[in-house]
Amino acid sequence: MRILIADDEKELLELLKLSLEGEWIVDTVSSIDEAKAHLDAYHYQVVLFDRTFSGVDRVRELIRYAKQKNHQQAVLVLSALGSVDEKVQGLEFGADDYLEKPFDLKELRARIIALSRRFSPKIKQFEGIEIDLLHQSIVKDGRVITLSKNEHALLFYLLSRGSVASREEIMDGLYDNPKNVTQNAVDELVARLRKKLHPSLIKTIKTRGYIIES
Repeated sequence: MRILIADDEKELLELLKLSLEGEWIVDTVSSIDEAKAHLDAYHYQVVLFDRTFSGVDRVRELIRYAKQKNHQQAVLVLSALGSVDEKVQGLEFGADDYLEKPFDLKELRARIIALSRRFSPKIKQFEGIEIDLLHQSIVKDGRVITLSKNEHALLFYLLSRGSVASREEIMDGLYDNPKNVTQNAVDELVARLRKKLHPSLIKTIKTRGYIIES
């Protein structure tokens, strides 16, 4: 998943990029014009906007531009303007969520994941593969693909997660008794899925785990 963060606090941008880029592709910009240029150039599933740039509230303009480019991308406003009226105003401008500064990085990450799930398309396509998230069916090159119970569970676990999953997290998410499962078993499961579907569908993030990128 690729996300865009627009904020004129450059130290905050550096912190957020450092904290989030291990899980997602993170683009950061510090001006309205840069934000619009990135929205023109790339497809984002979630965008994060500050309300004010150089002391001027520009978020309504930015939200409108983002939604016109792609109405399916989620907008999360990050702002020190945190009164109830200001939050309501931000949502009325078209934001899908609003988080007051300062915020906890864990909460921010949770909000991003929740928005990505909410705005995720029901059908995912990848190199001749069509995955129906609602009915949890897979078609490859026009043929229905049947997976084992664990292969099926892993595929839809990674798809629903939207971020990097460690081997330990996969074991906890898939198995009733994860202590009886080895990390090699997870690697073998990933290898079988890649062979049945596509070698590049599941990406390995070195030292961190696995991800299916949106």
